[in-house]
Amino acid sequence: MFDCLLIGGGPAGMAAAIYLARQKIKTVMLSGDFGGQAIWSSDVENYLGLHQLTGVQLVQRFVKHLEDYRKDIDIHENERVGTLERIEGGFRAITDKGSYEGKTVLIVSGATHRKLNVRGEKEFDGKGVTYCATCDAPLFKDKKVYVIGGGNSAMDAALFVAKYAREVHMVSVNHELAGDAMLMKLCKENPLISIHVDTKTLGFEGRGMLERILLSDADGERTDFTDGAFIEIGLVPNSGFVDFVGKDKGGQIIVDKFNATNVTGVYAAGDVTDITEKQIAIAVGEGSKAALSVIRYLQTSSRI
Repeated sequence: MFDCLLIGGGPAGMAAAIYLARQKIKTVMLSGDFGGQAIWSSDVENYLGLHQLTGVQLVQRFVKHLEDYRKDIDIHENERVGTLERIEGGFRAITDKGSYEGKTVLIVSGATHRKLNVRGEKEFDGKGVTYCATCDAPLFKDKKVYVIGGGNSAMDAALFVAKYAREVHMVSVNHELAGDAMLMKLCKENPLISIHVDTKTLGFEGRGMLERILLSDADGERTDFTDGAFIEIGLVPNSGFVDFVGKDKGGQIIVDKFNATNVTGVYAAGDVTDITEKQIAIAVGEGSKAALSVIRYLQTSSRI
């Protein structure tokens, strides 16, 4: 039995892995691709000491650091956990390749972009439809694009895309934009950004690449030409594999200041939790803090 089942391989997971490995905590790390959402960031300019790197470059540095501790941790990349269950004396993580038992669990499985689930969305993913403005905005220089969503992430995206595109249309199903007042002011004052509220996105059309967006508003259904569509309607936490910890209505795992869940021995950190900010630097700090909590629990409960 492992001391800790570490579920996830993003910034929070890699930071936690290093802390656990340094303390010789017998750990198995189960993840999809290393990096999580960080790998999709085009430029990372707010990570202390490592500014002006792309997301890929930053993750490469994280992975290189983790490699120094590979001998002290059992790493299973591209092995996602399908089910986490409680067993006598601990927990069991089940993947499509096997099962692993541990005395504690640290969930750092991150989140994925929420989908619209409309016609053509999947077909044109990567062919004009994108979920990452910071990654793909430069590809739409002098183009006409749509940003779908009305919250902070959508406003951030619209302002960023407006640095490249000639024309940006924001579409929200709500009566007005919602979120940070300064972001709303900047969007409304930007001459390149047009805001369409009470408007629903019905789908996407094109031949090979995205060419048209289908919309519905008070005047009925209509079609408009577009070169690209940035979907920014929030994140979905990757928490479906566990059903015995407390979650909020959005599926985020609820943690306290020690990253503990409501179940003794189960901790969580990063974007999968109900922390208010989703940033790389915050995920690294939360992952480190959660690992220290796991170590403290194992030591004080005489489990190692």
